[in-house]
Amino acid sequence: MTMFAWLTRSSRAMCRRTGVSDRSLCRCFVPMTGAELAQRLPWLGSVLYLQAPLRGGYDASSHLPTGWLVERPELAPLLATTQLILSSQIGADGPREWIDGFDAQGQLLASLHLLPDTDYLAWDALLADGYCLPAAWLRGERRRQHAGHAEILQFQVRRMGGLQLLESAPATQLSRLGRVVAGDVARTWSVDLAPAPG
Repeated sequence: MTMFAWLTRSSRAMCRRTGVSDRSLCRCFVPMTGAELAQRLPWLGSVLYLQAPLRGGYDASSHLPTGWLVERPELAPLLATTQLILSSQIGADGPREWIDGFDAQGQLLASLHLLPDTDYLAWDALLADGYCLPAAWLRGERRRQHAGHAEILQFQVRRMGGLQLLESAPATQLSRLGRVVAGDVARTWSVDLAPAPG
């Protein structure tokens, strides 16, 4: 509960300065490429990763930045990202905060959700260069959107010759509350949590 109280004060401070109500969705744009995101992902510790269903014919693996590989196809949307939007909301079930990754055409590729077990300081550092967007209501279509894949992960980056490899690993430290939060988010997205790779 202490962590959530901290989240409520810290993550929404910038939005409060711009007059955003707690009943609306606070959003911040974070300029960051997929390669920059991938380099920082290992700092976060355990997060809930949701892969959005991609349009027919869209292959995220063909949009990887030069010099990067992924351990498995489910991670490719993270590297194909060209822009990030941080969203946070205080709802009836408490605070929620997540990062959506979009491609250059504005298609949602993936989401990373903050958990009680995530490294909060690393999360803040990842988003330090963001700036607030106008407040928005969480639209019904977002609440009804389906995810193609969901799992609780920790990320790793490993150098292989002249290439960087984005890998994932099972969340080694996950609290009961973290599992509950992840399960709630997954249900919102109409997807079952997959077992972490191992």
